Amino acid sequence: MAFIKLNDLEVEVEDGTNVVEAARQHGIEVPHYCYHPGLSRPANCRMCLVEPYVFFPPAGAIVPDRQLATGCTTVLRTAPPDRKLDGKYDFIVQTDSPRVKKAREDILEFLLVHHPLDCPVCDQAGECDLQDFSYRHGHDKSRYLEVKNVPPKKDLGPDVLLYSTRCIVCTRCIRFCDEVSGSGELGLIHRGSHDEIDIPRNHGGAPLQLLDNKLAGNVVDICPVGALISKDFLFKSRPWFMKKTNSICAGCSVGCNITLEYKEDGVYRLKPRFHGEINQHWMCDDGRLGYHYVNSDDRLQLPLKRVDGELTPTHWADALALITEKLLGTEAADVAPEDIVVIGSAQGTNEDNYVLQQFAHDVLKTTQVGLFGQLPGEEHKFPQFTIEADKNPNTAGARTILGAANGNVVLEGDALWERVAGAKVVYLVSGGPERPLEAAESAALEKVDFLVVQDVLPSDVTQLADVVLPGTTFAEKDGTFTNSTGWVQRIRKTIDAPGEARVDWEITQQLAKQLGGEMNYHFAGEIALAIAENVPGYGEATHQKVGDEGVKLT
Repeated sequence: MAFIKLNDLEVEVEDGTNVVEAARQHGIEVPHYCYHPGLSRPANCRMCLVEPYVFFPPAGAIVPDRQLATGCTTVLRTAPPDRKLDGKYDFIVQTDSPRVKKAREDILEFLLVHHPLDCPVCDQAGECDLQDFSYRHGHDKSRYLEVKNVPPKKDLGPDVLLYSTRCIVCTRCIRFCDEVSGSGELGLIHRGSHDEIDIPRNHGGAPLQLLDNKLAGNVVDICPVGALISKDFLFKSRPWFMKKTNSICAGCSVGCNITLEYKEDGVYRLKPRFHGEINQHWMCDDGRLGYHYVNSDDRLQLPLKRVDGELTPTHWADALALITEKLLGTEAADVAPEDIVVIGSAQGTNEDNYVLQQFAHDVLKTTQVGLFGQLPGEEHKFPQFTIEADKNPNTAGARTILGAANGNVVLEGDALWERVAGAKVVYLVSGGPERPLEAAESAALEKVDFLVVQDVLPSDVTQLADVVLPGTTFAEKDGTFTNSTGWVQRIRKTIDAPGEARVDWEITQQLAKQLGGEMNYHFAGEIALAIAENVPGYGEATHQKVGDEGVKLT
């Protein structure tokens, strides 16, 4: 640990910490643009200048260094005993001295020379570092009277626009494409005050619309001004009108930590949230843009029952009564426990699947339990990030919880569909938006006498159902997912489910009660406590312990 004097504070910091991060850890703002903790440090914006102190032998005093230093590249380390300042400090630095303040004012004035005054129409307004730092650290007016440069607006790909007039050439986006995605599309063209971010025309002879790598949206997140803009979010909302909640991306089994931004009428934006062992600072575009089904006008909002070959809206009491009659009524004598298959969802939470297996084992008395989820996609590996082929957020958790609590063998793949083809009753919880059925899956489900499907959108599987029950998405319920590396992480309810859709475990529990079951959970955290008690490895996975950081299974 390095013992430093930071302004008037005496603090200890880890060796190797730079001044920007050391100051942040102690509530001191050192403004910066080019620096990002997940990227290399070119120190080209000069905004993070600080004033280090040195020992001056002739006078025997500790004095400010004759040059200011960039805080992003000034690394703090334990000094040898004979090099300590004032006999005890490894480093002394001022982040708010008159020299530093004057330098920041001058740098900001320079950065704003060609910047347009379009804050009222800029998507970044309200979360813009240039706007905030200008207010806190800059001049109140500009002395520049000459004609401003007006470089063109550029379309950089499927979801990224570049408003070049707003760019301060911090090069974060260039370094991201070089170091994290490894795609290297972006570079600088022209020189001096005419510098522009662009896709150089010698980049493999490719056209300018090349920024279509699956991590491209991250350049929008890391842009400190309003230069790089998401087409998906363009002009949707001012940030101060949205609420924010920490959650987990449901796009694949990586389990990227995200901030979910929403209003009462739906989800507006997903942004990555730092987790050092899972996704660092990043997320992929598939996950980032994969939330639209949550807001879809096609969402299932009422239970459906099949009448004369067509699915017809009904009410919950009627839908549950139909299922109860099939399992307890006059036809029930023909349905033995081995004729029933219950299929959990790799899209559902651990809590959803725990209640489901309890329903299967304790109420239906069947051990025929399967797992259903999105079809696998492609795996994409980047220098600092991986998009996994498993497009479900909770395959690992669902597989363990559906089987471990009651010793069930979880059926998957061909074994599952062979068993389904011979079943009389199948209760399938899907939740996989727009998941197509393969030929073998469709053929097996068509043979089932009575098919109950719990889902969020009309799909191939709901079209085969006798009863459809409207469930909820990851944005509409509380619970946990277990990612592919064994991290249990929280999702949180942000918006209400549409119409009369209900949380999946609540649907299952209500059905269990109608069939004589004794389940009586009141909230998802209560189910998590039951999981911690009954599922090996999940002893620490209560909601309180999982928190925002997650818990790694032992």
